[in-house]
Amino acid sequence: EFEPFFPALEGRLGGKRVALFGSYGWGDGQWMRDWKARADGANANVYQDEGLMINEAPDEEGLAKCRAFGAGFAKD
Repeated sequence: EFEPFFPALEGRLGGKRVALFGSYGWGDGQWMRDWKARADGANANVYQDEGLMINEAPDEEGLAKCRAFGAGFAKD
């Protein structure tokens, strides 16, 4: 769903910190590896190097990971 917006931002990511995150319901998360490669190609500084992926809707453990990820990104 974010794909239409990403190309408009891609050229402005150089040197900026970005947090990649999302959920998926099928496959193995290849979409995140693709987004990471595109962010790297744009010279962005990707937080936690690989972003955060959650399969389906997050359970309590997933929610804890999301909160920690967001808090860590905001803190750094």
